[in-house]
Amino acid sequence: MNYINLKNQTFVLITLLLASLFTFSVHAEDIIQNDTITDAHAQKIFDLAMEERDNGKVYDAIEKFEYILSRRPSLNRARLELAVSYHRANQYSKALAQFQTVLDDPETPEKVRLAILAYLGQISFDEVKPQSEHSVSYYTKVGALYNTNINFAPLRATESIPDGQDTASPGLDTFLSASHRYRSNSAFETDGAVTNYEWQSQLSWTGNNYTRNSDFSLNIISASTGPAFISTGRWRAAINIQIDQLFFGGSTLGTLISLNPLLTFDLGNYQGITAELSLTNNNFARLEDNGRDGNSVLLGAAYSTLFNGTDNGLEAGFRLTDQTADDEQFGYDSSEIYLGSFTTFAENHNIYLNLNFEQYLYKAGDTLACTPTPCIGEARDEVESRYELGYNYDFGSSMLKGWTLNTHISYIRNNSNIDFYNYEQKIFAINFAKYFI
Repeated sequence: MNYINLKNQTFVLITLLLASLFTFSVHAEDIIQNDTITDAHAQKIFDLAMEERDNGKVYDAIEKFEYILSRRPSLNRARLELAVSYHRANQYSKALAQFQTVLDDPETPEKVRLAILAYLGQISFDEVKPQSEHSVSYYTKVGALYNTNINFAPLRATESIPDGQDTASPGLDTFLSASHRYRSNSAFETDGAVTNYEWQSQLSWTGNNYTRNSDFSLNIISASTGPAFISTGRWRAAINIQIDQLFFGGSTLGTLISLNPLLTFDLGNYQGITAELSLTNNNFARLEDNGRDGNSVLLGAAYSTLFNGTDNGLEAGFRLTDQTADDEQFGYDSSEIYLGSFTTFAENHNIYLNLNFEQYLYKAGDTLACTPTPCIGEARDEVESRYELGYNYDFGSSMLKGWTLNTHISYIRNNSNIDFYNYEQKIFAINFAKYFI
């Protein structure tokens, strides 16, 4: 890892040296042969090309550098930046040709020659890289939790625990995943910019297994796969298909199949705006969940930023969901706003705070909580509030190097117009987590 960082730093230094050692110098014969572009005009185009390249639009920058050189072939600074641009577009032979032209110029200063020769080593290294790369990583999180109200189960419904029995329970909190990434090293052009392509897949297991009453344990096996596109410094996009198999207690709860597009725009200075869309088909297995099958559409957007380098961060966003169901009393429209933040207060130590507020407006009168049965009561109108405060510690140099200690406290409250659905829940958790690459 240190070697890679050193190599990248050297690469940047060489680039800066190449950029700084040449200024626009005009040869007399160049003035005679190319009087259609002035120094001021060349500088203006050059500055625009550099700006476009810094913003990721490498192909647009290449066009402008080529235009300058077609009028003023002796402007070696433009030629060097064209060579660097070719390199960033993975056009190695063209980059080598431009660098060689500068090396062949007897007026090229010796310091520039040495910088070019060092840069050529980087191009040779990149040129022999495979056309594609595969990488596999693993993530594990294992810990304990204590939930004061396991009675409020998935699907926004209560599962009855007989009166007098404790609704609180300790449990085992686990998350295990294996991820595969295929990355193509052959970039392509979109809107004048270099765009890289990846294919990302993941298989994971999430488990909350309670020791006092295992009938309320929830386990989820998830598999996802799909492409991702990265235009560095401009935007990132991904779309995946995900299948979630849910198990509640000792039975299969249901299967969820979703399509999840995601698009993030890079605003610079560690700022970004993300738009998300999720289309999900819900298919439940238990007899008591008849009528809940349906589809949901989720649409959301968020703004995120980092402060003080990467030591502090903030994210704020919203989500809108339309959930349909065969029985309309289980369908709803919801609107959510959320805020997340973290701060690093010492080396390897940070705390985070997450706030979520979501309103649910159900589409038909409820028949489960009204009496005497059969009956139709009010349509549910609820606001669920979630507050989470957590602490992370990254073990730097010890037997646990690479592991992260995480502990958090969560408080969840659901306020409903139907008393049956009012509840409070507190969760205390501590776990250890690590990425394996």
